[in-house]
Amino acid sequence: MKYILAIILSISFSFAQSANGKGSNLVMDISTNNSSVILTYLKIDINSDGIKEILRGERIVQLNNKEIWVKNTELTSESGDIYYFGNKLKKNNVNIMNQVISEHGYILVFEENEAVIYIAGKDGNKDSDAISISIK
Repeated sequence: MKYILAIILSISFSFAQSANGKGSNLVMDISTNNSSVILTYLKIDINSDGIKEILRGERIVQLNNKEIWVKNTELTSESGDIYYFGNKLKKNNVNIMNQVISEHGYILVFEENEAVIYIAGKDGNKDSDAISISIK
């Protein structure tokens, strides 16, 4: 009797694994993103004008070609304006707007003559409405 019960249980377990395992459509593959290198200095042509702008700060992570996650970082525009991406977004040491404190930094999305800025979430996702600044 014990052997019959053991056989039934092992068949049940193997069926459950095949029905809900990788062979079924109920389970999706899980993959991890390779985390990008965290930099403190990055020289990059942000607005495709042939001149490389410099980002300096505590945390700079290049997410893709035109998207960068920054924290406590400054960017100097062509016109000499200094943008500081700390707890608050500042231009030449003046708050740009009233905002909540940014604990995890900002996501900068660069376009030809402007940067679209989002407050970053814990994992580097866009966690706010966008604000646009001129980088020319």
